[in-house]
Amino acid sequence: MRAGAVVDAILGFDVAQYVAAARHDGRHKLDPVLRGEMATLYEDLRDVRARIDVPAEVRPQLRLAELLLESEWKLAGDEEPGGTRGRRYQAYANNRLLSHVLGTRRHSSDAAIERRSRWALHTLVDSWLRFERSGTEWSHDMLPTDAELAERVDRLTHMHAATAPHSPVPRIAPEPPSRWQDYLGDGQGNVLEYLINLPQTTQHDENAFLRVIHLTETATWGMIARVVAAVEWLKKNHWDNAAHCLDRAAALAQVQLDAMLVLRRTMSVERFMGFRADTGSASAVQMLSGQLLQIHLLGIHPHKIEALSRVYENAFLLLHLNPEFEPLRTALRRLPADHDTAAKVLTAAETLDDTLFRWRRVHLGMAHRHLPKESGSGGTAGAPYLQSFYDDRLFNDGILAPQPQPPTRPPLPNSVYARPIFSPLN
Repeated sequence: MRAGAVVDAILGFDVAQYVAAARHDGRHKLDPVLRGEMATLYEDLRDVRARIDVPAEVRPQLRLAELLLESEWKLAGDEEPGGTRGRRYQAYANNRLLSHVLGTRRHSSDAAIERRSRWALHTLVDSWLRFERSGTEWSHDMLPTDAELAERVDRLTHMHAATAPHSPVPRIAPEPPSRWQDYLGDGQGNVLEYLINLPQTTQHDENAFLRVIHLTETATWGMIARVVAAVEWLKKNHWDNAAHCLDRAAALAQVQLDAMLVLRRTMSVERFMGFRADTGSASAVQMLSGQLLQIHLLGIHPHKIEALSRVYENAFLLLHLNPEFEPLRTALRRLPADHDTAAKVLTAAETLDDTLFRWRRVHLGMAHRHLPKESGSGGTAGAPYLQSFYDDRLFNDGILAPQPQPPTRPPLPNSVYARPIFSPLN
């Protein structure tokens, strides 16, 4: 297809009609003809975006379209044996669209990424709260009990107040817009409202499950930005700045913990298992941001090397196995023991570490409760896999934990994708 025809087809695509169809039946039952058309558009668009004759004014719309169409292209490959298409983590939760809104590939400052993360957290909580209060017309199967719903709304109300940004948030359209351009600029709230939260089923709690994924992703990217910045400040002995960054990261970790507690307290095993099969091979082990945060905090644990090498899309993280990379745990060891300001850094780091540890405790408890004992998800052993890294943290009983030593020759895969590594300080 000629470039002009591809651009015209993309710009003429009715986004609202797609959202309505996905919500009405669940993405798993989306019309295969529509999904096939979207997959073909994605393949054509990948080639077109690289051409210099594509008008600059439509490139942002094409990029947004590419990210959404990519998910349907991957979902259309469910039957591909041994491939990376299908219902994997990124495609299942439309996380590349979320990252696009957060600006994690724009080389922004740590403060700028945190601001966008906090705006997105509030927007996502607001959307979820409205969904639970509305008696929604979509995702209406297998509803929570009245008591569970009341507790969920109460917890979300407190999160809504706690995440309130200092500046006004962009308005969200009352219905999904039809044109890509209405999801750009001030319309990016429409992406969070309509394009990332598209469950595979019409079961009510799958919507809640996706909301927690998006809140976790958003908080994690903000934490990564602040942890990376803290390490850079520590290298320059700017301890006040490092402590500030870690305090900000700890506050985001609390939001992440609160979101997980909503699921732990208000989602039954039966309702989780009702939609779990439709999540496909999606697994948190494929969560780029979560793995990256742990690496910047602690380095790569030797026992994680094999698991990371098996995750096709994230194996490039093993490139952090080099002597030049320094995680926060290593940087903290250079702090002078008798300096008051340096002590503030340790206090902030310990608060962050403790909050993340409590999050892991809830996550592990949910894995024990909700996942089959014989297996987990994404090819891992589930709860036993999480248990093996449960105690890997910055501090043990208030003392900096030792750095596990990697093998002399780590069993790296034969090849990995060399993808751009997030760098908010660039």
